[in-house]
Amino acid sequence: MVSQQLSYSNNPDVKTILILAANPTNTSRLRLDKEVKEIDEGLRRAFQREQFRLEQKWAVSQRDFYRAILDYQPQIVHFSGHGTGSNGIVLEDETEQPVEVNAHALASMFKLFATKGVECVLLNACYSEVQAKAISQHVNYVIGMNQAVGDKAAIAFSVAFYDALAAGEQVEFAYELGCSILIKYLEQQNPVLFKKEQISLIPSQPEVDIIPPNPYQGLAAFGEEDAAFFFGRETFVNGLVEAVNEQPLVGVIGPSGSGKSSIVYAGLIPQLRMTENWVIESFRPGDKPFYHLASALVRQLVPGVDEIQQLRSAAGLDKNIQQGLVTLEQITSRILERNPGKRLLLFVDQFEELYTLCQKEEQERFADLMLQAIHQENLTLIFTLRADFYGFVLAYRPLRDALQQFTPQLLSAMNREELLRAIEQPAQKIEVQLEAQLAQRILDDVGNEPGNLPLLEFALTRLWSLQQNRTLTHQAYQEIGGVKKALANHAEQVYQKLSETKQKAAQRIFVQLVRPGEGTEDTRRIATRKEVGDENWGLVSDLAGYTARLVVTGHDEKSGEDTVEVVHEALIREWQTLREWMKKDRLFRAWQERLRDIIHQWEETKRDEGVLLRGVPLSEAEEKLKQRREELSPSEQNFIQLSIELRERQLREEKARRRRGIAGVSGAALTIMATLGLTAWYQSRQAETNSTIVEHYSFAFTNAISGDKEDALYYFNLAVELNPNHVTNYFARGFLRREMGDNKGAIEDYNQALRLDPKFTSAYNNRGIARRNLGDNKGALDDYNQALRFDPKFTSAYYNRGVLRSNLGDNKGALDDYNQALRFDPKFTSALLQPRASP
Repeated sequence: MVSQQLSYSNNPDVKTILILAANPTNTSRLRLDKEVKEIDEGLRRAFQREQFRLEQKWAVSQRDFYRAILDYQPQIVHFSGHGTGSNGIVLEDETEQPVEVNAHALASMFKLFATKGVECVLLNACYSEVQAKAISQHVNYVIGMNQAVGDKAAIAFSVAFYDALAAGEQVEFAYELGCSILIKYLEQQNPVLFKKEQISLIPSQPEVDIIPPNPYQGLAAFGEEDAAFFFGRETFVNGLVEAVNEQPLVGVIGPSGSGKSSIVYAGLIPQLRMTENWVIESFRPGDKPFYHLASALVRQLVPGVDEIQQLRSAAGLDKNIQQGLVTLEQITSRILERNPGKRLLLFVDQFEELYTLCQKEEQERFADLMLQAIHQENLTLIFTLRADFYGFVLAYRPLRDALQQFTPQLLSAMNREELLRAIEQPAQKIEVQLEAQLAQRILDDVGNEPGNLPLLEFALTRLWSLQQNRTLTHQAYQEIGGVKKALANHAEQVYQKLSETKQKAAQRIFVQLVRPGEGTEDTRRIATRKEVGDENWGLVSDLAGYTARLVVTGHDEKSGEDTVEVVHEALIREWQTLREWMKKDRLFRAWQERLRDIIHQWEETKRDEGVLLRGVPLSEAEEKLKQRREELSPSEQNFIQLSIELRERQLREEKARRRRGIAGVSGAALTIMATLGLTAWYQSRQAETNSTIVEHYSFAFTNAISGDKEDALYYFNLAVELNPNHVTNYFARGFLRREMGDNKGAIEDYNQALRLDPKFTSAYNNRGIARRNLGDNKGALDDYNQALRFDPKFTSAYYNRGVLRSNLGDNKGALDDYNQALRFDPKFTSALLQPRASP
C-alpha cells in the first residue's frame, strides 16, 4: 500500500496540531500538562519546526471540542484524556460533570471536520479503538488504543509520534516509532492505526440519533468563547467599539433580556482583543461591589499567584480602597505600567445590582469611585444597566452629569432581520438546517417586545435537542410550546415531577430568589444557603443540574457562603406558577426585603441598638416570627428576637424608673391599703421594716392601681421571699390573688397570715370571702364570726356575713348584719344598697 502524505487545506506550509486535553472532575488525574509540554518541546527542536503550529485547549467540554476545531482549523487533532470503550471518550457537560461521547457522535462530527481539513486524529485514551474505527470512515488516519494505556506510556507514544512527524516522516512511520517506544512498557500492541481506504463503511445508528453539540445559549449569556456563534448584533457592536475608543465612560442600557451582557462579552471584547491593544477585566457588583472590583484588579496586579493568594490580596485591597489608603487611579496606573502601550477596559456587568443589593450610602461611594477612574488616561469604564433602573442612576447627580457628558448606548429589541441571523446562522455554521418557514414562524412568535431574546435562545436550545436528520422541525417546535411557553413549560415540568414535600420546598426557594419590584418589575436576587434553608440545598443542587437548569449556584468568596439565583429573569416573567407564588407572598417578601435592609444597616453600624425594631414595626415582625418562622433566615430571626429583648428590657427599666420616683406610697396606694386595713400598720411599722420590702410594696401597689396585676404579684412574691415570717406579706399577696381569681392561692396566704397572727381580723374576713367564692359557705360563716369575735365593730365583716346569710335564705339574719354595719358606719354604701327583705 502506497503511503499517503498529509494534505493541508488552509496552508500547505504550516501544519496545525490541536491538542484537546480533558480531565473532568471526579475522574482520575492524568499528567496532561507533561504530555503537552514534551510534545511542544519536541516540535521546537525539530528540523522542520517552522512547519508546525501547536494549539491546545484544556478541560474540554462537548461544546469546547467542536468549537476549538472550528476556531483553529487543524490538520491533526490529538485528544488526551479518558476513554470507556464502546461508551465513548470522557468529556464534560455544561455543568462540568463527566459525560461519555460515543463513536457514532464522534464519527458524525468528524464527517464535517474532514471537509475542513482534518486529516489525522490521535485518540490517546484508554479503550478508544471503537471510536477511532468509526471516525476513520471520514478521516485519512486515525489512531486509537485497544485497551487501557498507562500514563507514562501514553506520553512516550505521543512524543515519539510527533518527533517523527516534525522530522518530516509520514504518519505510518511515526505510528511505528511510537509503538516501538512502548516495548519497554510492554504496551506496544495498544495503539491501533486505521486508514480510510482500508475500512469498509461501518454500520451505524441512523443520523437521527446523532445530535451535534448545541450552538445556542439557552438562558445563559454569550461569553467570549461563544463569539463564533454570536449573530444579529453586528451593527450595535460596531457602534459600541467606536464608543469605547472615543469615550472614557460607556453605558449599555436596555431592557431585561435584550442581550446587554452578551453584546459586551461575545461582541465587543473579542473585537478589542484582536487589536492586542487592550487589557480587559470584568465583574458584577453583587452585594459587595468594592470587593468584587478588588478581585478583578488583583487578577491583573498579581496574575501569577495561586487562587488562595488572590483571595487574600482581594480582601486586603478591598479594605484599603474603602479606607482611602489607595486610590483606584494608583491601582490602574500600576496595571498599565505592567502593560505598556495598552489601554485598560473595566467592565461592570449588571450595574443594577448596586441598587437591588446595596444601601444608598454604599451605592454613592462606589459610583464616586468609578467616576474618579474615568478621568484617568488610557482607562475606559463600560457598564450594562437594565433600563428600568435608569432612574436610579439619574437620581444621583454626579452619575447623571457623567451620562450627559458621555452619551450611553441605548439598546432596544432586535429587529426581524437581526433575529433571523441569530436563529439561522449558528445552526448553519455546523450544517444543521431549519425546515421551510420555521424561522419565520419563530420570528412571528418572538414579536417586537423587549426581553424576548433569552426566551428565543431557550426555545432554540430545546428545539435543538429534538432535531431529526440535522433538521429543526415544525413538529418539534410545536412540542416545546413555542418561544414564550418553552421556558414556562420546562419549569412546570420540572416542578410537577417533584414530590409534594419537594414542591413545597421549591416554592420557598423560588420566592426567596425574587425581589418584589417597587415601581419596577420584579427582579432576581442572589440568596444565600441560609436564606433558602440548609435543609433545601440538596433540592437547589437538583434544580441547578443539567436536566433542570432553573437556578444557578455560586459561592461568595468574601463571606464563604453558598449562593443561588434564578437562571434568568425571564423565568420570573413567564412561569405562571412562580407569578402566583409571588402574588400570594408579595407583601411578606416586600416586608422581608425591608427587614434585610434594616439588618444590613444594623451590621454596618456595628450592631447599634438604635437600629433595632421598635413600636409597630416590631409588633409586625413579632407576628411574622410566630407565623412564618421557617421562612426567615437565622440572622433575621435573631434580629427580631434581639429587638423583642430590647423592648422587654426597656419596659422593665421604665417601670423601675417610674417606681424609683415614688417617694413613699401614693395616695391611691394608701386608699387600697385602707381598704385592706393596712394603712395604720404600714405607717407605724414603716421605719422598722426592711426598706427593700417597703419598696416592693410600693411597686406592687403602684402596679395594682395601674391594673398590671401580674407585675404586682411579682413584687409581692419578692416581699415574701425577703421576709417569709412577715404576716402582712402573705395578707397582701392573698388579697391580690383573690382579685386575680386565684381563691385557693388566696386561702393559702390567709392561712399563713393567721398562723403568724391568729387575731388578724382582716385575714379572717378576706379568707371568708375566698371560701364563699369557692362555695364553702360554712367555712366562710366561721371566718366572719371569728373576725367579729376579735373586733365586734368590724363593719366589713358584718356586711359580708349579711350577704352570705341572704344567699343562704336567712333574710332576718342578713337584715340584722346590715343594720349593725350601718350602726357602726352610717355611710357604709354597700349596706345601704342591700334590699330590705322582710324576715
